[in-house]
Amino acid sequence: MDSLEKEILKYEKKEFKVQQKRTLKYGSRTFLAKKGGLFGSDSCVYIYYVDGDAKTDSYREFFKDYAKFYQEHNFDSGDKGLFLCSGNCDEKLFKDLRKAMIRDEDVRNSVKLLGLGETTEKEEVEEKQPRREVKEATAESSEILSRIKKFTIHKKPKTEKDLDSMLVHYLSAFYPDIQTQLAYQNARIDAQIGSTGIEIKYQPSSGEFDRLYGQTEKYLKSLERVIVVIGYERTRELTENFEKRMKERGWLNSKVFVVSLR
Repeated sequence: MDSLEKEILKYEKKEFKVQQKRTLKYGSRTFLAKKGGLFGSDSCVYIYYVDGDAKTDSYREFFKDYAKFYQEHNFDSGDKGLFLCSGNCDEKLFKDLRKAMIRDEDVRNSVKLLGLGETTEKEEVEEKQPRREVKEATAESSEILSRIKKFTIHKKPKTEKDLDSMLVHYLSAFYPDIQTQLAYQNARIDAQIGSTGIEIKYQPSSGEFDRLYGQTEKYLKSLERVIVVIGYERTRELTENFEKRMKERGWLNSKVFVVSLR
């Protein structure tokens, strides 16, 4: 008996009955209801299940699907949505995404994480620290950089525009005030969060790295920091040459940060 079956059995013993089971893209949905609950209304439980480690996409799918399900099935304060994961899960990421994606407080308060695996030691330490609002974290480049490094590409993009769209969509869950395509001295940066710019390149050639050098110089006249995201390096040598040029200017890892994704 797997962890989902055990959770369902727990509610069936309380006279809940499974009303729906459905496979979604990154997990599965199980809906249970108990007739004649409080004041004669149904008591409802929504269970989203991931067999294995939880990923960012599964969290996002759960919050989006549950919020819609909550409204369509007239859930109330006595009903709940459970994210059940048989593997490891990032509780901090779960809570951050919950705050960013679910605006309705009643819906947000009805959601609970049931991770059966472990969190990393770093995550456990962070959980003991005071929470910061999403808006307060907006301009912190170190946190933005950490978010980008955690970004997972599940389907290889065909173009730079595809990668741009994927990354901006991911970051917008954490930073609702993210801006895109802002112009600085005839150069247009892909995204900006607070005073941190994000420039996205896909398999850049030597010539594109040369142009990127000039673009970065222009951005830094108006921005405090720039994060350069390289998707699917053409060669590692090209990226290292660009980093060397940034280091010679004294910018690397102080004003300019380079992240490679694939």
